[in-house]
This record gives sequence, C-alpha cells and structure tokens, in this order.
Amino acid sequence: MSVWRRPKGMEWLAALFLFLMLREWLLPLSELTDTGTLWPFYMIVAGVLLLDLVVPYRWLTFPFKLLGILWIIHSDFFTSSFLSTEWLYNMYASLVRDVPLAFQQDWISMSLISRNLLFDLMLAILISMVTYLVLEQRQGLWFVFLTELYLAVLDTFLPYEADGAIIRTLIYGFMLLAVAHLTAISKRAPIAGKKRWTLWNTLIAPVLILAIVVSVAYAGPKKDAVWPDPIAFLTGGEEGPVGTMKKVGYDNNDENLGGPFQQDEALVFVAITNERTYWRGDSKDIYTGRGWQKGEREYEPILNLQTHQWKQMLFHGTETKEVRATMDFSRGEPYFTMFYPGQLKKVVSIEPDNATMVYDRASQQVEVRAGRVDMRAPREEAEPEEGGVPHPGEAPTGQPASGRAVQPTEEQGEQATESQSTGQKRSLPSRFLLKPEKYELEAEVPIVSEKAIMQAGSTYPIDIKQRYLQLPGELPDRVKELAQDVTKNANTPYEKVRAIENYLRTGGDYKYETKDVPVPAPGQDFVDHFLFDSRRGYCDHFSTSMAVMLRSIGIPARWVKGFAPGSRVGTDSNGNDVIEVRNKDAHSWVEVYFPGQGWIPFEATSTFLSPVRIKYDLNSSEQSVTLPVPNLQENTAAERRNNRLDELEGADSPTQASWKMPWQAKAAALVLLAAGAYLAWRKKRVITYWWLQRQMRSHPNEHYSDRYKLLLQMIQHLHSRREPGETLREYVKRIALTGDKRQDLQYLTHLYERLYYGCREMEEKARSIAQQLIDRLTQQLKP
Repeated sequence: MSVWRRPKGMEWLAALFLFLMLREWLLPLSELTDTGTLWPFYMIVAGVLLLDLVVPYRWLTFPFKLLGILWIIHSDFFTSSFLSTEWLYNMYASLVRDVPLAFQQDWISMSLISRNLLFDLMLAILISMVTYLVLEQRQGLWFVFLTELYLAVLDTFLPYEADGAIIRTLIYGFMLLAVAHLTAISKRAPIAGKKRWTLWNTLIAPVLILAIVVSVAYAGPKKDAVWPDPIAFLTGGEEGPVGTMKKVGYDNNDENLGGPFQQDEALVFVAITNERTYWRGDSKDIYTGRGWQKGEREYEPILNLQTHQWKQMLFHGTETKEVRATMDFSRGEPYFTMFYPGQLKKVVSIEPDNATMVYDRASQQVEVRAGRVDMRAPREEAEPEEGGVPHPGEAPTGQPASGRAVQPTEEQGEQATESQSTGQKRSLPSRFLLKPEKYELEAEVPIVSEKAIMQAGSTYPIDIKQRYLQLPGELPDRVKELAQDVTKNANTPYEKVRAIENYLRTGGDYKYETKDVPVPAPGQDFVDHFLFDSRRGYCDHFSTSMAVMLRSIGIPARWVKGFAPGSRVGTDSNGNDVIEVRNKDAHSWVEVYFPGQGWIPFEATSTFLSPVRIKYDLNSSEQSVTLPVPNLQENTAAERRNNRLDELEGADSPTQASWKMPWQAKAAALVLLAAGAYLAWRKKRVITYWWLQRQMRSHPNEHYSDRYKLLLQMIQHLHSRREPGETLREYVKRIALTGDKRQDLQYLTHLYERLYYGCREMEEKARSIAQQLIDRLTQQLKP
C-alpha cells in the first residue's frame, strides 16, 4: 500500500483554481471583521489541498492537518518552543474554559486562542469536504454558483465592494470546470507519449473565450442601472430624500446629523493598550431636532500635564479596571481633541513635551494647545501671527518644536478666555490648537455593580436635570409615547435604560445602514424620522434616539462620540494589544447619569459591542427580575424585528447556567432536517446503491458467495425483486437486462450454484473471471 500518490499536472492546476476561489471567501474577513491578517487561513487552505492531493487515504491526512493547525496557533499566540508542553497545557486550559461559552454563544468572553483554534479546525474540515466534492467527485458547478452568490450578497447588503471578486471568481470557476472536465476525460481515455500535450492545448479554447468575453465586457459601453438601489425598493425606501454622500470620520460639527456616508480606511492612530474599549473624545448636551450642540462650558487650564491628575471625571463609587494606553498618530490623522478609554486619570507623556491643555469639566473634553501664554493687563492687540489669532493681551512665548498647530474656529477661540487682574501676570494655555503626534495616558474603565445601579434611584441634582433633560419644544409626542410604551414594565431607571437600549438593538424593526440613508424632510425631527419613518441608519441615529427617548421620560442622558475599539493587529512584548483605529471606526454612543454612580456608557447600535461591563451581583430574589423589553407580540409581522440574537452583546449579558437554543435556530434545524429527509427519500435508490457498492468493495475477492449475494441485492434494488419460490435461474431470465449483462449474470449464477449446491471449490481461473464480471456489472449497474 503506497502512502503517496503523484497527482498529474491537470490535478495540480485544478487545485490552484480551487485555492483562488477559496481565497475569495476569505478576503472579505479583513474588511467586515476585525481579522488582522489572513495568512494563517491561506496556509490552512493550501495545506489541506496539498495533503488531499498527495495522500490517497483521507484518514491519514487528519493528523498532519491537526499538527499544522497547532503550529499556526503556536506561532500566533505563544513564544515558547513548539516542542515544549507548556503551551499545549495553556491551550488545553483555554479550551476547557471556553467550550461551554461556545455552547452559550458567548463568543466575546472566549479567549482568542480558543476562538482561533475552533475556527481553524472548522475551516480545515470544510476545505476537506469541498476538496472531496470538487476535485474528486468533480461536482464543481455548485461551488462556483455558491461563491458567486456569497459575493453578491456581501456586495448588496454589506459595505464590501465585490465587483472585482465576482469577475475573478467567474474566471477561476470557468477554468476549474474546464480543467476538471479534461481530467475526467484523461482518466477514461489515457493519453501517452507526445499526445499528452493535447490536453494542455485544449485549454487554449476556454482561455481565449474568457479573454474575449472579459475584454468586451470591460471595454464595452454600459448603461446606468435601471434599478440603481434594490435595497431601498425592498424596504420601501420612499420616505425621504437620500442625503449627500459623506466620508466617515470624527468631526466636531454635529448640528445636522444623518445622510449616507462611505467607508474610509484611512488610519487615525495606532494604540498599545491592555484593554480594548471605546476611545472617548467629546460629549454634547443640546439636542436641536436636527443634531447636537454644546451648551455652557466650564474650562480648566492645565499647564503641567505630567503632574496633573483627574479624579472621577465621569463615574465614581464603582469598581474599575486600570488601563494604560500609548497612542501614536505619526502615521495617521492627528486631532487636537485627546481620546482616552473610560475616564482619564493622567497624561504620562506627550509629544511635543511643551504642550498644554484645556479641560472642559462639563463635557469632559480635553483639548491640546500649542504651549502657554503670559496674561498681562490689557494693552494693544498683538498682530496675528501665522497659525493662529492671539487674544488681546496674549504674548505667545513660542511655538512648539514639533507637532501641528492650527487656527481655532470661532467656537473654539472662546475656550481660553480667563478673567485677569489688572497688571497681574498669569500663564495660560495658548489659543493655538495643537495636534500631538503621540501621547501616553493612564485611565480606568468601570465595572458597574448591577445591584448598586438598580438601587441608584432617580434623585438627580438640579443642575443635571436642567442640562441633560433638555428637549426641543417641537419634538413630536409619539417619541415620548414610544419611550413610555417600551419602558412600561420597568421599575427602576436602570431597567428603563436597558429596555430602550434593547428595543433599539433587537426589539424594533431597525436596520444598520450607511449608504441608503434618507434625511428628514425640512422641519421634521431627526429622531422622529428615524424611529417611525426610515427605520434605518447608523450609530448617530441609534445613539441620538436613545438619548432623546431617555430624556423624554425624565432620565438624564447625553450624546458621546469618539472611536470604536478598532482592529487588533498584534501584541507587544508585554502582552498588550496593538490596535489600529481608522476613520471607519468613528462612533457615537450614550452616557446616562445615575445618582451615586455618575455617567455610565451604553450602546444602542446593534452592530457594536457594549462599552460597559456589568458585575451581576444581585441576590437570588433580585436575579429573578429580568430587564423589561417591549411586548411586540401584538404587532404585525411587518412591524416586528426578526428577533435575531445580539451576538456582539456578550460583554453586556450574564453567563447563563444552561444554554437554550433560540427558536429561530430550532426552526432552521427542523427545516434542514425535513429537507434532508425529503432528499434522502427522493434519492433512496442512489443512497442504497452507494451503500451496497461500499459493502462490495469491503468484501475480499476470495468470498465469492458474499459478493454474488451483494450483486443480487443491487439488481433487485434497481430492477424487480425476486418472487417467493422463484429460483435464481428463473429470476435472472425474467429481469430486463441487455444481452451482455444477462449472459454475465447467468454465468455468475451458474458458478454460484456449483459452489453452493455442488460443494466444490472454485478454480483459480474461474474465480478470476468471476471477479472481473462482478466488477464490470457493478460499474454498469447505475440507478
């Protein structure tokens, strides 16, 4: 038995085209998920294809596939030697802890090691199945169609441009089918000698066909689409005009929200941190009906950054986790606003080192300024210098040696004003805004006690109520009525917050959309338009709606913006995550005020993680109280959401003791089971014949009587069954077989009768002829 086989050139070529098609399945991962690199997946696909080509016995390949996956996991996550057992023990411990989490669908709580290992194993198994069906069984057409459908769905419903991928897949698939067909022909009619090149010459025809078709399609004139936006048609998108397409990114002007935008992959900064969470930039408190503005500001100048410390700037009275982050903007797009995780505690270092800051106590925004100025008694206005406009009485003491200083806007120009005594000298941060290249900071993120936040009550300070319950007088009443209906079963403010959050994330018929986003009509409220008319939008729509709905029922809330966690691209020597944050990660969310707790963040957008960790410490009697969600059973199907699982809400929900399969999964399983049973019933003859063939191959040639009985079962299965009392000769004479098949079967029946009734041993020559006839009949008998 040879362990290796030598694939022919056509088989290698078919494997290459299959690899290129599988690559098209993996490419969207880098854009639609936080997958940092795809090379491990490419290695798995290539390794599985190679092993399945050169090893004829598939069961022998599984140890090598598993060894390769373990090597990839080791190279990605471990620094010890591959031959050591320490990393295997750590991986085993991770699996023991994470497998129950996988059954609970708590993907976020699983370690990266377990998630990658399980995904790699699943990928290897799927590739093995695809290789068997496409390369061995030559059933490639379905895979080409499925790949095209997969790319078309991504291009239509997700922010992924699959135009080039669809064309490439068409080319790869056409060539794969052509090569597979030629391989099948060569196996049936082997070609030797110089004629072997005839097969390769045959490939010229499909290559020319592809070249001509693709060239004509690319160069030919194209009419505009008759149906430019099928999604708007399918969702009934006639509720308002679609706004001008913008690019996603962090912007200070939020007075007019809404409208479509296109994704922007431009890098903003690279962060090294021990905690992946949101990067907070600013908050706004005045809702105008169209967007957000800032109210009264409370500025604090900060001259010595290394010695200044913030204490409980956002939240207090709760458990926290220490976070340290280094943020590098040198290859990205710097901002004068400082971004920080959770709440800021201290700026450890900043480049340039002579930077100063202005801190807004109301919004917790930190602005970086270009050096300091000396404030003296009023005198003649200084001449404006390049890069900024000094205040009257300011004398800039020098621009920073590095960094980018920009002229402040009219709104920002007021942020450095301070009262000054006549003739008294005082230093303040410069009016020149600075975009630092790099800074390192210390911060902390909250771990909120559910018990404490449930008992926080609703006794809000007067200044909090005056500032963060503001709503425009023109806000339609149905917004408040919806908020009241959603929270009618909630008793505490926290339960009401979670009810509205859950409603926007999963309970209502709202869709995350970035391109086909209509804008409100003139005079129409932004939140009212989203909640009742368009029902589609992105983070600004969801977060603004949550803040307004909470305010309408008397819960202080405000709108916050910054960046989502970003994409992990590696780790440093200390085990900290290296994260890339891009313009596409710009995000907005909600902060809600709780007495004794402060400002706690919440996430209303379904496709984003929750920024808050909840410590579920209620006692047994209180744990039976579930967070209320709106009762939507009385609504029509068109008014309900599809009740999909919020997969990304792992950090926001307690770990359940037992896993319950959602009804959608049960329904899908029943449909698949019924479809499988129906197909099995329709194909029962094929399945039975396939099983008998396997049984035939498993019997040695020496057991002639057993092989003859199996052959007889095949014939009875494909033709008519043998009647009771009917002899073998009578049965063979009765069934409808062609002349050659009938003669072969009569000869085999005669041998069986001699062996069975005559108690004679078969001669070697007769046994050889019988085996050849059985093999030939087995191949000729098809269902």
